[in-house]
Amino acid sequence: MLFTSRVHVLQDVNDSVELAELLTERTWTLCTGFRHTTQGQTILLLNDITGENGAQEYGVFLPDGRQIESVTFGWCDQHQAERILRGIVAGRRVSMGTHRLLIDDDPNHLCHLCR
Repeated sequence: MLFTSRVHVLQDVNDSVELAELLTERTWTLCTGFRHTTQGQTILLLNDITGENGAQEYGVFLPDGRQIESVTFGWCDQHQAERILRGIVAGRRVSMGTHRLLIDDDPNHLCHLCR
């Protein structure tokens, strides 16, 4: 993860098809993250791009801060993104270290990255 001091606000998306669409068909603010819970597992996808005009890159984490993948969803179509998400949930992961995640749970979140 490039931006270890970036604060993220999470949206819960438990349907992998919907999540794949959100990750490939839209551009998100730099502070956006997604919490995906399926098959008894939770993964966090945290926006890690350098600017809004870049390809949508996400660090993929377990809730304890272990990074298990980094994916440029901006280079994927929806079906590729669905396959990648299914693979991560199925256990196809890499060890990329542990990070202190900065999550803002305030439903009225507003920061300099999303203004």
